[in-house]
Amino acid sequence: FDPNDENFKKVWSGGVTGGLWYNDDITNTNIEWTPIGDFWSNLAISCITYDPNNTQIFYVGTGEAQTARFIYRESSGLGAGIFRSVDGGETWEQIPSTTGFKYITEIAVRDEDGTSAIYAGVASGTYMGEDHESQPSDGLYRSVDGGETWEQVLPEIEGYSDEIYVPADIEITANGRIFIGTMENLDLHGGATILYSDSGMEGSWTIYDDYNIVISNDGGINVPARTNVASAPSDPDIVYAQFAGGYLTQSGYYNYKGRYIIKSTDGGNSWQQKNIPDESWAERAWHNFILRVDPSNPEALFTGGQDLWKSSNSGASWSHISDWSLMYSGGGDAYVHADQHNIKFQPGSSTTAVFTSDGGIFLTTTANLAYPVFIERNQGYNTLQFYSGAINPSAGSRLYIGGLQDNGTLYYKGFPLSINDMIDGGDGAFCFYDENEQAIFITSVYYNSYTVWVNGGWVNGFGQGGTFISPADYDYKENILYANGVSITGSQANKINRCSGIPYYINDEMVNMGTNTSVAFSHVKYSDYSPEGTSTLFLGTQSGKLYKIEHAESSPQATELTGPDFPTANISCIAVGSSEDILTVTFSNYGVSSVWLTTDGGETWTEKETNLPDIPIRWALFHPENNGQVMLATETGIWVTNMMLEDETTWYPASEGMANVRVDMLRLRETDNTVLAATHGRGLFTASYDLDVFYVGQEEFAVAKEDVHIYPNPAYNVLNIELTSDSRNDITVSINDMAGRSVYKQVYKTGEGTFVQLMDISTLKPGLYLLTVGNGKEATTKKLIVN
Repeated sequence: FDPNDENFKKVWSGGVTGGLWYNDDITNTNIEWTPIGDFWSNLAISCITYDPNNTQIFYVGTGEAQTARFIYRESSGLGAGIFRSVDGGETWEQIPSTTGFKYITEIAVRDEDGTSAIYAGVASGTYMGEDHESQPSDGLYRSVDGGETWEQVLPEIEGYSDEIYVPADIEITANGRIFIGTMENLDLHGGATILYSDSGMEGSWTIYDDYNIVISNDGGINVPARTNVASAPSDPDIVYAQFAGGYLTQSGYYNYKGRYIIKSTDGGNSWQQKNIPDESWAERAWHNFILRVDPSNPEALFTGGQDLWKSSNSGASWSHISDWSLMYSGGGDAYVHADQHNIKFQPGSSTTAVFTSDGGIFLTTTANLAYPVFIERNQGYNTLQFYSGAINPSAGSRLYIGGLQDNGTLYYKGFPLSINDMIDGGDGAFCFYDENEQAIFITSVYYNSYTVWVNGGWVNGFGQGGTFISPADYDYKENILYANGVSITGSQANKINRCSGIPYYINDEMVNMGTNTSVAFSHVKYSDYSPEGTSTLFLGTQSGKLYKIEHAESSPQATELTGPDFPTANISCIAVGSSEDILTVTFSNYGVSSVWLTTDGGETWTEKETNLPDIPIRWALFHPENNGQVMLATETGIWVTNMMLEDETTWYPASEGMANVRVDMLRLRETDNTVLAATHGRGLFTASYDLDVFYVGQEEFAVAKEDVHIYPNPAYNVLNIELTSDSRNDITVSINDMAGRSVYKQVYKTGEGTFVQLMDISTLKPGLYLLTVGNGKEATTKKLIVN
């Protein structure tokens, strides 16, 4: 709730891959949400707070640490530190000292005798197959100068030198005591522990790790994990905590569930165990786990896992107050979408509260009742996380389907989406329209559970094996669907789930492709150039192997096309140009060369990442009339080039009208060159894929070889450029908008060595620009965001 709104009706909210939003009146169902900072360098919002001594100062943390682990699915977001506003959220800047913080779990600001002390929980995590370690370390970081400098204040984990406790939760009581609930680190150490301090300084912490020991000695669920702490605003001596424990699944990853709830009546000096709602109340506590106390009643508390529960007697007994399954019958007073993440009470109220979940924002004005009434407040809050999308093949049609995280498969018919548009449940996976018979479309949920629809009606179900969101493609000519059949553990190795006879007479079988690979197929691509009556596939693997499969419909014949310099990484897409000789392969890991091109059917490969930032690339799309024009779906929106076939390829961001949001899939309707972009955080978008429309000339410079830094970025009024050059030539700085118009150009005198220049950009309107710095011999082009 915005502290600068005297009525406390304005609410701020963050999507973990969808950016920062606000609503001017959460109580008015006609007021929509407004996004802020569409072109920040990072939209993975994890937490929001403000300075109690100056409520114009806001802080936003990035990076979803709770899901940043090896698990059955990948739906997280790597962070980029902390963003700050000093004018109540009007403008924002990234705090430079925090860019090494990969995941921010929580931020709290405490008034310490008139000084605003910021506390930030910093964690490391796993994302896209790589460990991303925060620098200089995990821990609780304290700043008393607005985030300019930081000090890590937590102790090392007992028994593990050089490993710092990782905060999962920060709670400041009404009398100022700071509580930290921990989570397990990358080595599974240090979870299920509470630390508290009155000063917040290094060496001042009391450690309560009884439940770390209890869980460690549990024969089955024996990994001490996430801990939440909730204090009673009306009584600082009353504090509650809940603990999760983890266990190794048969699939080889750790799952975590809620295990214990405890209470202290003396400010954390001693604790008593309370009852939990039931054994299955929080089955995925790594993802959904929240605890909150009524502001005026210290005996009333709420906990959330999949659903919400309430106790009016300090946890002696619980009432089940929400029901996610009501989504399948149109909602109701108890409907709150599954998987609870946060609860915030309106300041001064015990009746009005906001609840956040995988389904967005829900409001109640009757939180004090035994069974509150909930209202969905998602108007305009477009943070849907799509894994996939499909576009009706008829030119001009506005019919789309898409599978998304924990919101099933939605059928878009030209009107704003709602839960009534869900045609398939669970987590929606790959989906397809039949190019020849548009009355047929196919949807799926996790692990290859497919459904065929004809004229909007269910006609058949099929599928088996695979991974959680298992890649697939559909041969619309032969009516055969091909999906990865290999599991997360490697069982069913080399196999594709081949389903022929769609829609009515389906033959569902697991077929060995003869690739001799032991890992899952990460991408499946059907070739439109398959000889009549046959299916040619291109298959990519999680370890960077590429195969061409001929006669996949009958007796598969595999040929390996892996490039000699391909990274051992996840092939995310195989795009086919005007023939099977022209292929683009992308990888979705950090720290690898992520775009490759062949023009001779895989005999030779050329690396084409060039000026792209180090981000996952998730999809590629050739223009149907120009092999040199390629569109990429990336972790930060859309990038394009029309120089794919040239020796020097330059990529340009092309997310205008969208955002710097992760994009998982692109689908092209060739009848009118409409592209559907399935974003993982901002819903579905369409654009016309015209020839050369995205290319803007950027002087006569080549790809950069010098080290150029621009900061801050996003920028407001002024911008610093710093570079090291071995040239005595003058430096030319030019800025173009996304339509290619020059909006700034200046020549600066310089020489060899380090060059630093402060630029006045106050005349530039907020938006996305391309900034080019050149010395007459070479240059670099960077993305610039102006707030």
